[in-house]
Amino acid sequence: MGINYIDGIRFKNAIVAGAQRVIQLQEHLNRINVFPVPDGDTGTNMALTLKSVAEGAINSQERNLSAVSNILAESALMGARGNSGAILAQFFQGLAESFEGRARASLHHFAEAVQRAARCARDAISEPKEGTILTVLQDWANHIQERCHHASDFVELLSESLETARQSLKQTPQKLKVLAKAGVVDAGARGFVEMLEGIYHFLHTGTVETIQLDGTLARADTANVQAGTEDITFRYCTECYLRGENIDREAIRTELVRHGNSLIVAGGAKNLRIHIHTNEPEKVFEFLGRYGEITSTKYDDMWAQHTEAHGGEKAADIALITDSTCDLPDEYLIKNRVRVVPLTLNIGSESYLDRVTITNREFYRRFSEEYQKFTTSQPAPREFQQTYLLARETHENALVILLSSTLSGTYQAGVAAAKTVKSMNIEVVDSRMVSGGLGILVQMAAEKIRAGESLEAIRAFIEEARHRVKLYISVETVEYLVRGGRVGKTKGFLARLLGLQPILTYASDGKVKVAAKARGVKKSRRKVLDMVKREGRGKKNVRIIVIHAQARKAAQQFADELSRYFEISDIPVLEISPALGAHAGPGTVAVAFYGE
Repeated sequence: MGINYIDGIRFKNAIVAGAQRVIQLQEHLNRINVFPVPDGDTGTNMALTLKSVAEGAINSQERNLSAVSNILAESALMGARGNSGAILAQFFQGLAESFEGRARASLHHFAEAVQRAARCARDAISEPKEGTILTVLQDWANHIQERCHHASDFVELLSESLETARQSLKQTPQKLKVLAKAGVVDAGARGFVEMLEGIYHFLHTGTVETIQLDGTLARADTANVQAGTEDITFRYCTECYLRGENIDREAIRTELVRHGNSLIVAGGAKNLRIHIHTNEPEKVFEFLGRYGEITSTKYDDMWAQHTEAHGGEKAADIALITDSTCDLPDEYLIKNRVRVVPLTLNIGSESYLDRVTITNREFYRRFSEEYQKFTTSQPAPREFQQTYLLARETHENALVILLSSTLSGTYQAGVAAAKTVKSMNIEVVDSRMVSGGLGILVQMAAEKIRAGESLEAIRAFIEEARHRVKLYISVETVEYLVRGGRVGKTKGFLARLLGLQPILTYASDGKVKVAAKARGVKKSRRKVLDMVKREGRGKKNVRIIVIHAQARKAAQQFADELSRYFEISDIPVLEISPALGAHAGPGTVAVAFYGE
């Protein structure tokens, strides 16, 4: 039976699938990025934008199409990055406006919505150019409108329109000279088509795709770009989020065109995402401050980005891969192009891809509402194999750092898959850690890759450094440790009877052990802080990550105190990975520490 309508559930699941495909292909998009400037970050910007959209979709409990589309539009505006991200944000804004008041949409209603979204995306740009994402978006929307009365269902309509989008993408170099000169298609347009590919795959199969290399993805093209920055007139890619009442978009547009180019004003009367290339970021922010509250400000130096992408010192040709138990900010992982292989989370009879089809926030909501046995499953070797093959399209080497082999078969699956991939050097390392401890090792590996060190040198460093990483975990109750089998029932009963809270750590062999005990949660957390301070005495190059499970306030207090003690300006505070959180339970606070 065909799909004759889309509701909120189908819409958000399809968007999650589309986002995941773009995230997997971000490196391919970066390598062909030449317009509006060749700064090599279109893939990263689209991945960051769509990651925000996907998280908004997963965290939403709405089933109504109108409500879901509004949530996605807001998530896109909040998370938009770069020129392509701002265009996508306005595309989602147009969809939300068209779906307003609708619980579901027919083929005809969908056609109207994408037409409006295409117009909104174009109207947001001060100087729209043909041969970009705008052209492909409009060609695709036109096909949808022409065929909506003839297609039997959404799968047929998306299949036909996807072919139109592919053809439009191929023609982008004919419409934009800079693309023809560089020998590539438009990166933003390619990203949009890849999103459609993921959406179609979901509607056709009902699953989120792990990209299969079937010959349609040739080894990644790279734009032919000169190393000079003389063609970049305006140096800083400047962005912010503006919140206010009855914001005059046209007044903003009229003033800002005097300050630079590539201006995009996306959003509505109360929330705007501003993107502009300018030499005066502070003047832009000062002007926008007259219209409301500005947040999420940033300005990237495109001269430096251009030099890094097309000249100067090159990062080592090494793909960095980890698993979804690695606790680092999503933005860090995407910007540093760290590929993440997800574990599977099993909640009752339902299975989810960790951090792909379920977020930490949604996991802990379900965890607190549903008293079920939560389990995790390692990725199959095939999941690693596909990740390696995709990495081989852009790199000759790969460094794979995975959670402790004593906790999961994930490391063994990664090793088994590496043996099946020829013509690529793959080094798989057992971190003997998890969560923030694994995150610190991945962080250091990323820095050494950027510094141009060899695969062998980085592996040797990580295998030596893992002995200096510590993870101390304070749990609120032993109940979940007993349920997960980490603590025996008898010991658990005695701990509850005596009011003891075990403080867990990971031994040098990667096994969990009890490092200390304390009476009550407050004393347990105090002891963890004292243990970290004691561990850090006399150490240099200290790194700390604080992680928690539904205990943000306590975790922030940890970070503030440790920041003062070690004189570290910015200690990340992150929700703990579900793989560890499912065993430790809500209320857990942990500190990952490294020092030399």
